Amino acid sequence: MKRLLLLLPICLASLTPLLAGPGHDHGPAIHSAGPSGPVTLDESQRRNLGLEVLEADIREMAPSVDVNATLVVPPEKLGQVSAPFAGRVKEVLVKLGQQVEAGDPVLRVEPLTAGSPAQTLTAPVSGHVIRQEAKPGRGFTPETSLIEIADDSELLAEGLFFQSPALRDLRLGSNARFLLDLFPGEAFEGTLQRLDTGHGAEDPSFHVFALLDNEDHRLRPNYRGRLVVELAEAAPVIAVPRRAILGSLGERFVFVENDGGQFERRDVVTGLASGDWIEIIEGILPGERVVTTGNYQLQYITPEGATAGSDAGHGHPH
Repeated sequence: MKRLLLLLPICLASLTPLLAGPGHDHGPAIHSAGPSGPVTLDESQRRNLGLEVLEADIREMAPSVDVNATLVVPPEKLGQVSAPFAGRVKEVLVKLGQQVEAGDPVLRVEPLTAGSPAQTLTAPVSGHVIRQEAKPGRGFTPETSLIEIADDSELLAEGLFFQSPALRDLRLGSNARFLLDLFPGEAFEGTLQRLDTGHGAEDPSFHVFALLDNEDHRLRPNYRGRLVVELAEAAPVIAVPRRAILGSLGERFVFVENDGGQFERRDVVTGLASGDWIEIIEGILPGERVVTTGNYQLQYITPEGATAGSDAGHGHPH
């Protein structure tokens, strides 16, 4: 009996590989979270990753706040065409989107009062026709807005704040930038021109308005984007695009391309963030080439995987 008990552990140990299932033992699977050294990529690998690099640069940056915003026409440059009497539309003289000058005829209307002659209504401001409710035969009252005309040579970027410490630092005349996906990489410069005096009883938001030049009419009312308002004076700093930064707040890093065409991971300390740019306090020098696109995929490529291609990681055939 004692002999049987001594042999039992030996038998169980010999059965362990069989109980593990068919095939051959690879050992525990290990996945690298990033390269252990510089990674060298050939041209096809760079294209597959869609790699783009940009030199770190010295930029003027200031503490700022970034909020959602919508473009609106300044109220003093928005005109509505209406009549001081009740009547019917006889003829529409303009089209939606048409440029008109103040005083140009836009509508022919007939008063409902018997014997009153038809009258011509004119544009109250110069600009584009942005809304047209008038149709021949339509009836109207003095409260009816038949046509709306907007001078959009300047627009307001209306940003919405909720109660926050940033409200204490907002100042009229501060530099502001409007960013939108329709024009990637561009910033439309302006200044903070008007502010809400306080929160409304039923609206907890606080409205700020930055005036933007729009003489080329590239921007249009109701475009949506982000408004970046500076809260203090700008100073020169080393900066890179936000998209170049990977990691969490406790451990941020970028990928830098060296003179040999290799890519190395570099830990960085970040500072101010303004719009699409972020300050680098430590880790990068001006002129160094930082990966801005394809960096997320690059962090999972090992030096061996980069040089061996798609077959990297398999030491023997299957």
